[in-house]
Amino acid sequence: MGLAGDWYNELGSHMTLVVDGDGGLSGTYCSPVGDATGDHVLAGRYDTDPPSGEGTTVGWAVSWSDDASSTTAWGGQYFDDDSGERIITNWLLTSSTTADSVWESTNIGNDTFTRDDPSDAQIAKARVMSVCSPRLEHIVAKKKKKSH
Repeated sequence: MGLAGDWYNELGSHMTLVVDGDGGLSGTYCSPVGDATGDHVLAGRYDTDPPSGEGTTVGWAVSWSDDASSTTAWGGQYFDDDSGERIITNWLLTSSTTADSVWESTNIGNDTFTRDDPSDAQIAKARVMSVCSPRLEHIVAKKKKKSH
């Protein structure tokens, strides 16, 4: 099927990717967690000619437009094999800070996107599994609360 279309991560965030033949990505990202509500514009790139039998490299960014003063960039690979379609990513979330606090401005995490909207039970399990590592949506929500 390719990269285009609807994708969901473990916590039910939904993104819609639009691709062009030159390696461009555009679309929207919507997170149901925290205060990052509504659709946010995303832009990125993907490899138009990946090696045979390997993943397609892909990356995109979202600048959170609801007073979160932060931007997230995802980088990873798209696979379509016997395990199904999925995009396995790592993300960097950078929040605005003062110059002397830059050391604490970036958080790192990961997401796996699939075509299936997770059930409430799957989301609950994912939240428990990621309890030791703050999720992107929680960091954005925390940043917004600090600024108000």
